Amino acid sequence: MAQAPSTIQAGTLDPTFAEEGVLTLPTPELIGPRTLALLPLAENKLLITVLLPEKPGSFGLAKVNEDGSIDMEFGGGTGVVEFSKADTNLETISHLSGLSDGGWLVIGEYGSPSGAGSYVVRFLQSGQPDTRFGEDGVRLLPFRPESRGGEDGPVTFSRRDREASAQTPLSSGNNGPFAVVQPDGKIVLRSAVFIGTDVRWVVLRLNPDGSTDYTFNGTGSVDIVFPGIPRVARSAKGIVLQADGKVLVFGEYSQTTPDSRGIYVIRLDATGHFDTDFNAGTGFVTVPNLSNANAVALRESDGAILVAGDTWPNPEQGYDRHGLIFVLSRDGFFDFAFNSGQPLFSKLVDKGHDWHRCAWQADGSIVVAGTTGRGLVEKGVSALTARFRSDGSLDLTFNGSGFVLFDEEVYDETVEVMALMPDGRIVVGGFRQLPAPVWGRFFGSWFIRYLA
Repeated sequence: MAQAPSTIQAGTLDPTFAEEGVLTLPTPELIGPRTLALLPLAENKLLITVLLPEKPGSFGLAKVNEDGSIDMEFGGGTGVVEFSKADTNLETISHLSGLSDGGWLVIGEYGSPSGAGSYVVRFLQSGQPDTRFGEDGVRLLPFRPESRGGEDGPVTFSRRDREASAQTPLSSGNNGPFAVVQPDGKIVLRSAVFIGTDVRWVVLRLNPDGSTDYTFNGTGSVDIVFPGIPRVARSAKGIVLQADGKVLVFGEYSQTTPDSRGIYVIRLDATGHFDTDFNAGTGFVTVPNLSNANAVALRESDGAILVAGDTWPNPEQGYDRHGLIFVLSRDGFFDFAFNSGQPLFSKLVDKGHDWHRCAWQADGSIVVAGTTGRGLVEKGVSALTARFRSDGSLDLTFNGSGFVLFDEEVYDETVEVMALMPDGRIVVGGFRQLPAPVWGRFFGSWFIRYLA
């Protein structure tokens, strides 16, 4: 069951948030049962995405007050700002980004009678769509490439080529940051483009008004490749922006066999060209051996790069996952101050776990959150949050052991999001569902807040 806040220490549930530190959705005020994207706001509020089951193809935004209640003043007194586009099914909500003017970007995937693709919606701080962006606040990016003859014909992108779906839309937060916003307002995104049956992972940049920025690599996009190395990018999980405007991209690569896959981190300069200054001229860093990358974060003080994910060290012995963390300097060298310059593998519970989200705390500590078990259809899945010191050792002041489990007795929990509040408190969230054999029956979302 959920941990009771018996002592007031880091890693214990914050008793001032919702019901003894736990908020479950739906609530009487907020009926959207599944929400994944999460963004901390001023006044220790949270912005969350809300699916609207009574309005398929639409999504909403809602604010959660510091005490865990729903901000009913948002959305003109309803608590929800709704968004829809005619003849377009907004199927997923993948990412939330804050903007310097107080507004937000929402990114996801859509389907329509004419095809499918990705969308970017820009909201004002009031919650209204910014009509100066794209078409009435939204830019649609079809999966299939179009002519580059005009502003509406950039490289297009997605994880898969598919037709419009009639299914209920889903929130999605399974990857790292989908987009970053530069200080000049330009938007850098990552995804994939399909040419026939071939897929290429790309990074592209939009102008502040949503049009394609053709000054980025001369085309508006850049393919993720490994010059001179026989590796193929299997994914681009996310991107982050360094202080000097350079773009880090991370994901998974493969070589000639399925067992050859691993993690890569690659850097582009501010103009969208491959940066050979990264990692002493190679331009990229790789970590092999059946490893998956799930999240990335930059340390504000020195730009150190934190990557979190999981690995399968002994697939022939039960397929238990181990958590994986490694730290690079801002220029791509393994940080010897963290775990002697080596990736850190962890198995904090017997059934294994992944790390799905990560963050740097102000003092250099590392907070990670993930899901226990194999990540498959199984009983007993729960949420795991841990804190490591900057040298890679477990911080035993965090819940007295370095980690904490959130486990409701009736439901299984999967971790999808994590964020640090402005005051350092830790918010973790995800899905709740019934265990196998009826896995897939979702019963809403949950958020917990830990003291830091």
